[in-house]
Amino acid sequence: MAIIRAQVFGKSLVGVFLAANNSYILFPPLMLQQLLKKFKKIFQEPFHPLTINNSNLLGVYSVSNKYGIIVPHIIREDELNKLRSYLDNSSNIGILKSTDNAFGNLILCNDKGAIISSFLKEYKTEIEDVLNVETVVYEFANYYLPGSISLANNYGCLVHPLSTDGEIDYISSVLKVDEVDVSTVNRGVPYLSSGAIVNDRSGIFGVDCTGPEMMRITSVLQL
Repeated sequence: MAIIRAQVFGKSLVGVFLAANNSYILFPPLMLQQLLKKFKKIFQEPFHPLTINNSNLLGVYSVSNKYGIIVPHIIREDELNKLRSYLDNSSNIGILKSTDNAFGNLILCNDKGAIISSFLKEYKTEIEDVLNVETVVYEFANYYLPGSISLANNYGCLVHPLSTDGEIDYISSVLKVDEVDVSTVNRGVPYLSSGAIVNDRSGIFGVDCTGPEMMRITSVLQL
């Protein structure tokens, strides 16, 4: 297990530009090779270059677990073919035609469950089929983007500081994790997924993350 603090494109928003699960990590092709080399020492999984509609915002547009990945319909054919070449035959690719397509912000998931925004309620069955986990429509902390205000792996989940005890208990039951707790990233930012990428073994955190933030996150996620 390993963790590191870093910047991508000069920003601490590493979770905006990168996407990770227990099978692979997606990164923007324009990312510095020196930085990529550094990141490859942290994760055991392969790194794959990708854009979505020529955008570097991989963590915003996509969400994935070990069973599949969901991307927006604006993905270009060449990008989709490249993504297919990275995945084995057991991985699902879901292309949702929703106008609300920041799926990294709209969906919170791990390999055991998924929580989606009410904006995607008509796509619930499709999301469930792609990610192959129980999927519920649920919003917490008085916010409609469950993916943006959380950070999860198969051991734990961090959520927005305004989440209630009842919400925390429900999130734990859906994701089937040992622990759910509140936290922030990058010196008090409540949009947790923007400031880090994690899987069950490793993590990259924004350079502005404080020691206490990292201690809490790594403890809950067992990194």
